[in-house]
Amino acid sequence: MVVPDLSRIVETHVPVASLEYRAYLDQLLVDVLPHIRRLQSAQQLRWFSFLLHPASQVGGCDQADCRPVLHLRLEPADDLDVARFIQVLPPHFLNPHAVVLGPFSGVDGTILRDGDWAQGWRVVGESAEWALCLLEAHAGKLPPQQTTQFLHYITNVLLLGGQCAYVPGMQVF
Repeated sequence: MVVPDLSRIVETHVPVASLEYRAYLDQLLVDVLPHIRRLQSAQQLRWFSFLLHPASQVGGCDQADCRPVLHLRLEPADDLDVARFIQVLPPHFLNPHAVVLGPFSGVDGTILRDGDWAQGWRVVGESAEWALCLLEAHAGKLPPQQTTQFLHYITNVLLLGGQCAYVPGMQVF
């Protein structure tokens, strides 16, 4: 994943139909994965990330709206104007608009390489890419235990193996 240009980001969102694990993954397979891959194949997408957030954390949404959404941030290819990029997004990517990304909570930007928040956003993008790759690597249903085991391999190499836990039924919101 490339280091994003934080001044060329399009923010959009997709309402989440269900927070039940299987339904959520199914929605990623339909509403996110094929559209990200299509944009990449057409060389229209340079960088992306998505996170699960309350709608209130997305620009243009009501600050009291706590409904879950997939909060996408997308950087168009270098040769693609942001306004034109917005036009090629699928219609269920709601209210796409240009934003400038900066710091995000929970990360100490002073220890990022050169204090550059773009480095942090690159890693966030890599985690989103990893999630899509995990879905693509499985032919059928992806049980939580399988996901947890793959997460173990990531945390293991960082000396955190066995310290990150999946708690079935834990509320995200």
